[in-house]
Amino acid sequence: MNFMKISFDMPNKKQLSNQAIITLVNHTVFQFGNSLSLIFVNLYLWRLTESLMINGLFNLISLLSAPFATIIIGKIAKQRDRLTAYRYGIFLTAFFYLCIIMTQEHIVTYFYLFAFLKGISTAFYWLGYFTIMYDVSNNDNRHRYLGWNLILTNTANLVGPAAAGLIIIKYTDLSGYLIVFSLAFVMFFISTLGSLKMKKSEMHHREYYMKYVPLMLRKNPQFTKTLIGWLIVGLPQGILMYVPHILLFTVFPNEGFVGNMNMVFFGISIIASYMISRWAHLDSTRLYLWIAALGFSFSSFFLLWEISVSSVIIFMSINSLFKPLQANAYAAHYYQWIGRLPLKKHFRVESIVLRETIINIGRALGVLIFMVCARGLDAVIMPWIVVFVMLLQLLIPVLTKEE
Repeated sequence: MNFMKISFDMPNKKQLSNQAIITLVNHTVFQFGNSLSLIFVNLYLWRLTESLMINGLFNLISLLSAPFATIIIGKIAKQRDRLTAYRYGIFLTAFFYLCIIMTQEHIVTYFYLFAFLKGISTAFYWLGYFTIMYDVSNNDNRHRYLGWNLILTNTANLVGPAAAGLIIIKYTDLSGYLIVFSLAFVMFFISTLGSLKMKKSEMHHREYYMKYVPLMLRKNPQFTKTLIGWLIVGLPQGILMYVPHILLFTVFPNEGFVGNMNMVFFGISIIASYMISRWAHLDSTRLYLWIAALGFSFSSFFLLWEISVSSVIIFMSINSLFKPLQANAYAAHYYQWIGRLPLKKHFRVESIVLRETIINIGRALGVLIFMVCARGLDAVIMPWIVVFVMLLQLLIPVLTKEE
């Protein structure tokens, strides 16, 4: 059996093309490099400063710079090619970690510049990748593609933090962090080479249609609701980017423990993603969104009980189970909407620009709410903030209801 043919006994219409498989493999390499280092950038800052404010500002600046960059980058992706934006994203991400290796502890002095670079590199990569994702899949196999995307991504995210944690705990100083960042740089270089096997799109419409967005939103109110949904999706993501890892490290100060816990969380997501890739159908999107929203809400109530290792682990485990379901279902719903819009696939770059802009604003808003209200790892206020943003997820399936 050819291991590259991710089809098993699926009907032909659900099988993935060679370009889809190449895209998945290259994204996995990139994500492995990212997972080696991403959560440890926040822990590295925490070890150097022990300031939740600096960590919060780092993530906030990164998230706020991404939406503005995405709008400009979208024009590059449309007039040149989405593969150009994708490759710039890989290059700038590699440059980000190279700068950390070179400056080492001086990252604290220039953390705002590092945050800005991270936001720009993230905007380039994800705009390119999400547009390519639309091109290499269709309504028949999109849940399957998205399912395998999450399986491979979560596998990389499972192995990366655990491997990084093992490397870091072998060194009493902070040199282990620099070794991890160096390994990440190598993975991004490999991902750059892999992108050379990916084909450019054959697009004849190179005009950037962002000027038509207000008209598009007025004529398609249901599409506007879908975009509002991305804002709500982003709210908890911003908080969960860094707070749980710092919480775990504060209660149990061992990077290896944090890495191993991430293995558990991503292992749960891999199982959920595989089930989605096998049995999910586009017609059941709203049902999946209801199940995910209820699961998120249920998970958050454990934090009201107490802030401890056990409650954080239970919260993150349940959250990891339902996150792939929401991510797949809402992405499939959004891609289906792109096909309904007047310009259809010719508006796909602009649609991804809107998605990335709004979800990053949601993430930034989540971080801002946490920074203003929690004022640190407050065991009283912090859980209620998490409960609030999780309960808001119940609005997502309501917003997808067809009029």
